[in-house]
Amino acid sequence: MKNDNVLVSFINDNVLLTEEELAFIIDLFEYISYQKGQQIKGIDEVCAYTYLLLEGVVRQFQIFNNKEINQQFFFPIDFFSEYQSFTKQIASTRILEAKTDVKLYQISYANLQLIYDRIPHFQKLSRKMLEENLNFIMELNSMIVNDSPVERYLKLKEIRPEVIQEIPQYMIATFLGMTAEVLSRLKGRLARARFEQDPKKDPKKLPN
Repeated sequence: MKNDNVLVSFINDNVLLTEEELAFIIDLFEYISYQKGQQIKGIDEVCAYTYLLLEGVVRQFQIFNNKEINQQFFFPIDFFSEYQSFTKQIASTRILEAKTDVKLYQISYANLQLIYDRIPHFQKLSRKMLEENLNFIMELNSMIVNDSPVERYLKLKEIRPEVIQEIPQYMIATFLGMTAEVLSRLKGRLARARFEQDPKKDPKKLPN
């Protein structure tokens, strides 16, 4: 079901607009849903849209040597795209897929340019979303290069707890640049360490 209130609130929280400007923008967004496993943007396709996620989880990944490498996960009220493909309007090998059933708003590249032409300061929102995405990618890359597997996991748990809570372990592993076996072992070590600090706790009920 379409919910303009969420879109209106998201825009109003990020950029100051007149009622006329807001109405013009809202009219250019489309509501769409995808079922679990459907591709939102396929391999070697140009990303024609940017999205506001209303419900569900979306993942971005690439395939290397027949193995899926997860690169991003998006959750409700994330404003996202495959930014390199979208901003340059070129094909890329990155895939956007509905990890669960999802509902979202989308706006095309062409319609976004219409908004920029008519309401130049709306670019503030786009720049903010792009910068946040790039900053997270840089932080993730730095973690993979400089931090130990345990440090990577603990940092992710701190800055993106929803990933730890909602994403399968094997997907988290490739996201953090390690194997599922390494992730399983380090989670076991962390659980044992917590149990040793609190011996009254039932180890079967230790949090992930």
